[in-house]
Amino acid sequence: MSVDMNKPDVQIRRMDNFTYSFKLSTRRGIHHVAKALTFHNPNPYAYQQEIMKYDRNKMTFKIGMFPTLIRYLRDHDIKYEVEDYVFGLPDGVKIDDRLSGKYIHQANAVKAFYKRRFGIIQVPTRGGKTFIMSEILRIFLETDEGNFMFCVDGTDLFTQAIGDIKKFFERYGGIEVGEIKAGHVDVTKRVTVAMLQTIQSTLSDRCNDREKKKSLKAFMKNLTFLSVDEIHDNASDSRLKLYKTCKNIEYLLLLSATPYKSETPMQNLKLQEWSGDILYRITEKELRERHVLSDYKVFLFAVNHNEIHYDIDDDDYATLRDKLIFNSDIRNATLCNVIRVLDKLHLKTLVLFQSIEHGVSISKKMGFPFISGATKNNEREKKKNEFLADKNGGVLLASNIFKKGITLPECEVIIIVDEGLEVSSVIQKKGRTLGVTDTKDKSLVIDFIDIYDVYFSEHSESRLETYVDEIGEKNVGILDVIEDDYLKTFENWTKKWFNIK
Repeated sequence: MSVDMNKPDVQIRRMDNFTYSFKLSTRRGIHHVAKALTFHNPNPYAYQQEIMKYDRNKMTFKIGMFPTLIRYLRDHDIKYEVEDYVFGLPDGVKIDDRLSGKYIHQANAVKAFYKRRFGIIQVPTRGGKTFIMSEILRIFLETDEGNFMFCVDGTDLFTQAIGDIKKFFERYGGIEVGEIKAGHVDVTKRVTVAMLQTIQSTLSDRCNDREKKKSLKAFMKNLTFLSVDEIHDNASDSRLKLYKTCKNIEYLLLLSATPYKSETPMQNLKLQEWSGDILYRITEKELRERHVLSDYKVFLFAVNHNEIHYDIDDDDYATLRDKLIFNSDIRNATLCNVIRVLDKLHLKTLVLFQSIEHGVSISKKMGFPFISGATKNNEREKKKNEFLADKNGGVLLASNIFKKGITLPECEVIIIVDEGLEVSSVIQKKGRTLGVTDTKDKSLVIDFIDIYDVYFSEHSESRLETYVDEIGEKNVGILDVIEDDYLKTFENWTKKWFNIK
């Protein structure tokens, strides 16, 4: 039997929207595909040390593994052939002129999406995520049939999403938007914005309304276009299972500033496999260069907890965090002093807490308002708008309801109060304040370095590396709170950065 020496070792064929086959590859090619799509599990206690992201029996793999495989084949100089679907921007379509000039990255993202139709657009906060999604939606409504659903997590994001979509479509005569929220399911429009919690509860055994459950199931099964916001926080096993009930989608658009979490490598693989992986990436650096995002500096306050006496009889994480972070007299005094300086300088300052109790405590101590998920929606919106409208600066304390999605470009300073390991959370939080306005082109991020032998030194180092990677070492300043003049130095640094006389 003769062997065709010109035949590529790896032959890849698209089977359907979510699956590729490599069955026609040579034995050597099959070996390379298996090697490229086998991943080491870093968990030493895991049942499986090697994770295979291909089907050994069917010789197939999912859409999101395609970019990884192609990179591997190119890196190892292995010949391959691909038979794939051919997509592109529909003929005759002109992209909305609002996505041009310094916002050209938005138009490029739209074009990139239509070349693949499945995948993640990685876009930093203030990069025009909703604009990109809305323009993709507009083109879909004009050139294809079927329904579109945009999924969000939380009432604030839900309200903002509907407002943003309607505002975008004003120049096109407006748009009707169906809502899935708080037990209400309206799937009568071509465009629907849905809260993920409502979808989950409606489809769960807890819901006794058979008609509502039946209509939602049918809607999702026949959905043509699924889009999910903040996918990094909405990619748990239960959420992925939910999305997969949309069995007949022809388009999948996922949005995030930080799609993959460094702390969850195995969950990242599950998201990548299903999603189609990142199809377009917009960087914070290019947005700063185009003056879409403001320049910013990071000032870090170092607290050496090893040199402070704490009454600690248990070294589990929750106990230590309570003593060293939430209830540390020195750390909280530093926080209050920093807030007072910023208030005196009339800088609009958002202070973010993980712990509601911690936020309430500092609010009582300082007299500034604190809002959280426990605050009624209208009261939350009122406090937020009052804060943004304050011409004299202002200080607003908030829980993690503002850690993602909600944009506050007028804000000049963000203080990240409570420590954490999650890099994606840091990126999301600081993004709240990086927008540019007519009167603002600089921002300041304030965080803590907590030095302690267990947990906190490692967590702080991870966040420090994130800041240095984003803006360079020269834009990150560290202040030791045991120094007598740390507060004066901080005030001088801040005045210099914001050009305050």
